[in-house]
Formats: sequence, structure tokens, C-alpha cells
Amino acid sequence: MIISALLPPEARPRLAPFAVLVIVAAALRATSALALVPLLGALFSPVPQGALPWLGLLAAGVGAGWALERFLVIRAFDLGFAMMTSMNARLVDHLLAVPVGWFGAEQQAQAKRALAGAVPELFASSVNLATQASIAATLPFTIGIGLLFVAWPLGLAALAAAPLLLGALLLGGRLMRRAEADFAAASGEAAARTEEFAHAQLVLRAAGRTGMEGTPLGAAIDAQKAGGLRVLWFTLPGTLLFSLAMQGTLVAMVAVLALLYLDGTVDAARTVALIVVVLRFLEPLSTLSELFPALESTHAAAGRTLAVLDVPAQPVPARDSTPGTPEIEFRDVHFHANGTHILDGVTFTAPAGKTTALVGPSGSGKSTILSLIARLHDVSAGEIRVAGHDVRAYEPATLMDQLSIVFQNVQLFEGGIAENIRLARPGAGNAALREVAAAACVDEIVERLGSWDAPVGEGGNNLSGGERQRVSIARALLKNAPILLLDEATSGLDTLNEVAIATALARFGHRTAFIVAHRIETIARADHILFIENGRIVESGDRNDLIAAGGRFAAYWNSRRQAKDWTLA
Repeated sequence: MIISALLPPEARPRLAPFAVLVIVAAALRATSALALVPLLGALFSPVPQGALPWLGLLAAGVGAGWALERFLVIRAFDLGFAMMTSMNARLVDHLLAVPVGWFGAEQQAQAKRALAGAVPELFASSVNLATQASIAATLPFTIGIGLLFVAWPLGLAALAAAPLLLGALLLGGRLMRRAEADFAAASGEAAARTEEFAHAQLVLRAAGRTGMEGTPLGAAIDAQKAGGLRVLWFTLPGTLLFSLAMQGTLVAMVAVLALLYLDGTVDAARTVALIVVVLRFLEPLSTLSELFPALESTHAAAGRTLAVLDVPAQPVPARDSTPGTPEIEFRDVHFHANGTHILDGVTFTAPAGKTTALVGPSGSGKSTILSLIARLHDVSAGEIRVAGHDVRAYEPATLMDQLSIVFQNVQLFEGGIAENIRLARPGAGNAALREVAAAACVDEIVERLGSWDAPVGEGGNNLSGGERQRVSIARALLKNAPILLLDEATSGLDTLNEVAIATALARFGHRTAFIVAHRIETIARADHILFIENGRIVESGDRNDLIAAGGRFAAYWNSRRQAKDWTLA
């Protein structure tokens, strides 16, 4: 049951008592409605005083039903609150356990919709819809059972009609659900493209693209509009089907009642009362049809939330490993994603305490190798050993303790510069902070902004690309992990800052450094070079030996040297 799956384990036992109370509340409503039959019969009898007990029963049923339904609303609020707090925690914990490589643009939008949209919607629905919808679905059956004791042919008709009406409602909802799933996917794509469109305004305006025509955003909005129209078209047949079923049921039950009156089974007063009961029988079904779009939306939100929770978590070993010498070793590693082979039999060793540069053309698999070392993805075949053990033999936190990482796409958090650097080691003192900041030339940024607590903006937007890289390098230095992974970390820096940071890295040179490099200055400082092409290591050795060999690295080195000397006339 989807509600049970969304609730925390300690709250699930409360579902059964809640369901029992819903049935009791529906029975009280049914009792109040059915009490009208003997009440009116007694009122129009020769002894109208006989109506007083039935009037008391009616009043008691209405009062008890009102009190119980208020109590159920409070219980629904408690269950909804428990579900919301549990789901938020479960989603966050699960997302932390999911491999980082899962978080593509579409998956980020999916997670954002679950956390920011689906969970609050589920809470609101549980408070506003749960009691109302549950009683509305139960009441027709309780009225039908009660009618068996008052006018059994009418009761049989009611019990036969109730599941048919609910079936018509569910069939219409099934048609709508299919269209709404497509609409939700289109809406997620439109949200992702809107965010992309906002971030790319500088590039788009520079290119003279000020409108949405011919852009991915325009296509996404068109798809969203088409999806909305499909929801409308799929909703109409279901609504029409249910409306016809309701009208047909009313005609059939009134016809049964007329026959009962004509053969003298019920008198005129009871016939009037039973007409009211028939209308009370149909009323909750009509209410349920009005609630159904919201219920379907809630069902879809629950499905989106559970879909995120169904993403496989990264496997964790039963026992953690103890890191040894900070060496990196690849043993016949293969990796493929989305049907594409990215790495093919990669084997190498990056010695401890040395700097290894990974060099090669764009798209050859360099950044993928760094992501595999950090276990952002798992290998398709082969083995990666870090500090003496397979990366899969470590607890994630233990592996991350061995690594300081600076990727090309630097991520800063809204807050101050000091706060962003201390993210690597929250307890670091001011002296350690200033040491790594000076080494990474971040002190210049602090001087320009006037404070260590000056906000860097969302994603570091108040800083330039090079400044964000410097803050990221300072963060990696502060962590002081034995292995340093740099993915073209100085690409956004000018020559003076690059030299300063290279000097700083040398000063912190007790670490094992593994660097993806394009610039010849960075390559020249490496102790060992791996040249990768088409997902394979084709050459390895020190710089002078590889240049003397005249192979692929030598050609690459010479082309970079020539490009460095280019000038525009």
C-alpha cells in the first residue's frame, strides 16, 4: 500500500486504527441518514410521539459523527506530519547514499521535485483529503448495508451500484493518470530548461538569441503545453463516463423505490425519506469525483517520491578497510555509460608522494578516471585500488578522507569565503585558514571584498571563474588529505596566479597528486605522465623520455608549445 510505504515504520501501526475509525465515521453518517426513514414514518403515523427516539438517534449520530470526523482530521494531520518529516529525512539520506554520478540534469530535477514539491503536496493532501476521501469511499457501502434492513431490494441495488460507480471513477482516473505522467515529465524538463535558459543569458544575448524560438526551452514549453492538452482530453471521457453512471444509478434506484411504493412495501412518508437516503448514497460518490483530480495528483507525487527512493544506493562493504600507502592503481579498468565505452582496459600506477599528470585530447576519458578514483561511479570491470585497497572496500567517508578534490566545475555555497574554505575542515583555526588562503592567492579576493565573511553569492556568482577555482584549491589544501585530485584546476587562472598556486602545491608536496592537465607548465612539473587516447593509456613515463620517444605525447607536447607561441597579427 502506497501510504504505508511513505510512512515511517513507527507510524504504520496507526493506519489500521485510522481505517477502523473511518468505517465507524461512515457508519454514523449512514445511521443518521437511515434514521430519517423511521423518523418520517413515525411523524406521519397516528402516534407522532413515536418519532422522538428516532430524532434522538439522528441527533446522536450527527453529533458523534461530527466529533469523530474532527478527531480523524487531527489523526490525519499527525500521520501527514510524520510522513513529511520522515520522507524529507529519508530522501536526503538516500540521496547521500546514491552514487554521485546519478545526478545528471534530469535526475537533479527529479530529486528537486520530490523534495520541494512532492513531499509538501503529500502532507497537504493527507491533512485536507485523507479523511474526506476515505469516508466518501466508504459511506455508499455502509448506506447500502443499512438499506438491507430497511428496504432490502433498494439495499441490493445500492450495493451493486457502489462498486460499479467506483470502477467508472477509477477507469477515468487511470486514463488521466497516464496523461499526467507525461505532463509531469514535460513539466520537469521545462523547469530544467528554464533554469538553463536563465543561467545562459549572457551567452544567448551575446549571440543575439533573445527569444525562445528554436531553443531547448521553447521546445520544452511546447511539449508541456501539449501534455496539458492531453490531460484535458483524457479527463473528459472519464468525467462523462462517471456522470452517465451516476445518472443511470439514480434512475435505477428511484425505479426500484417506485416499485416498492406501488406494491405497498413502503408508505409515502418512508418513500420520501428513502429518496433522501438515495441522494445521500450518491452524494459522497459525487464528492469523491471532485476530489479525484487532487487524489490522482497526490498519487503521482507519491510515485515520484518513491521513484527517487528506488534508485539503487551505492554498495557499502560490510567491513571498512584501513588505508595504507597513498598510491593509486588501476587494474584493467573498463567503464561504459549510456551504451558508450569510455575506458577500455586502463592499467597504471600513480606512485605515493609523486605527481602524476594525465594528458590527452578532449573526450579521451581523463575526467572519468578522476571520477572513478573518487567513486562517483563504479567501474564496469576491473579494479581501482586507492591506498592499498579496492575503492569498493571502503566506507564512503573513509575513501573521501583520503582525497582532496578540485574539479573543473567548481561548486561554492552561498555564504562567506571562510565558510566555503572551512567546508573541508570545519574545525580549522584561523592560522590554517590564512595559510592555505595565501597559498591559493585567496587573500587577494578577501582584500578586494573587504571581509572573510563577504558573501560569494549563489554558486559563487559574486566571484570570477578563476577566483572560484582559487577558493576551491584553498579548500582542497585545507583538507590536507594524502591524495590530491586536480581536474584542470588552474585553467581559469592567469599566469602569475598559476605559478603561485603551483609553488603552493609544491610546498604541500608530501601528498600524492593526480592531475588532469592541458597546459605545458603543469605537465612539466609532473614526476610521471600518462597519455590517454580513446579510453586507453597509450604511453607513460617521465616527460623527457616521452618526448625523446617521439610518440603521441611528443606530438601533443610540440603542438602545445607551438600554440603557446601563437600571436594574433
